[in-house]
Parts: sequence; C-alpha cells; structure tokens
Amino acid sequence: MRRSSYLLICLALLGVLQACESNRRANNYNTKQADDTSVNFIKSGEESSIASVKASGLAIANSKNQRVIQFAKLMIDDHTMLADDFKKLRIDNAVKDSIAITPIHGQQIKDLEVKKAGAFDKAYIQMVIEDHTDQIALYKTVTDDKRNTAVADFAKKMLPGLQAHLDSAKLISSTLK
Repeated sequence: MRRSSYLLICLALLGVLQACESNRRANNYNTKQADDTSVNFIKSGEESSIASVKASGLAIANSKNQRVIQFAKLMIDDHTMLADDFKKLRIDNAVKDSIAITPIHGQQIKDLEVKKAGAFDKAYIQMVIEDHTDQIALYKTVTDDKRNTAVADFAKKMLPGLQAHLDSAKLISSTLK
C-alpha cells in the first residue's frame, strides 16, 4: 500500500513537471524569429538611420548653406522617426542585438567633424547620396519577401521617403560649388 502511494505521488509530480515544461515550450514558439535577410535589413536600416541623424547634426553645426541646414533638419526628423520604427520592427522580429554605428559610418562622421563650410557641405551631401542609394537597394531586396510580410510592407512604405531624400540630396549637390 505504501509503495503504491509513493508510486502514485511520483507519477503525479512527473505529470506536473511535464505540464510545466510544455507551457514553457509553447511560449517560446510564439516568438516570431526573423530570417537572415530580414535581420540584415533591420540592422542595416536602423544603423543607417542613426548614422544619418549624427551626420545631419554635424551639418547643422558646420554648414553655412541654408539649403544644407534645412535638409539636415529634415533628415534628423525623418531618420529619428525611422530609427524608432526600426527599433519596433527589431523587437517584433526578436532581433536582440543592439545597434551600433558601423566602422564605415563612424569614419565618415569623423571625417565630417573636421570639415567646414563648402568642403563640409560637399562631403555631407555625398555621404547622404551614397548611403541612400545603398539603403534603397537594400529596401528593394525585401519588398517582395513572402517569408516576412511585416518587413516587406515596412520597406514598401518607407521607400518613397528615402527616394525623396536621395532626389533632394542630388539636387542640392548640383548647386554646390
């Protein structure tokens, strides 16, 4: 009798432990994991937006050209919102790595820090043109992604704004001496 009670208690504990383990596993499956293409897009897009904000802050401080300064203010506003949107997208897709400025963008920003007036304007606008050209190409790679429609929809929604920035930067570039 004692032995069967002990066996019954052990079986009940084993059942409880099994139920707890099943719940733990079920919760982990609810987390949406992004594929490599989506992860690359999210990280690159957020990093580029952060770098754009930093470079544009330098433009406000170092430029004497009102068109460049106005453009830089627009860039700060738009890319701050874009970085926030990327942060939400990163969280929704369980991309855990924190975002830091890449060495390439870091060097470009350091180079901008020492330039003044016309030389600064040209370097800043050229940086914007190159970065937006790269970002537009990256956004286009995920617009037809069937695996992660949230990322694809986000890219489609943001592409026109990036294209407008690129067009404005090219127009400003053509007016710089």
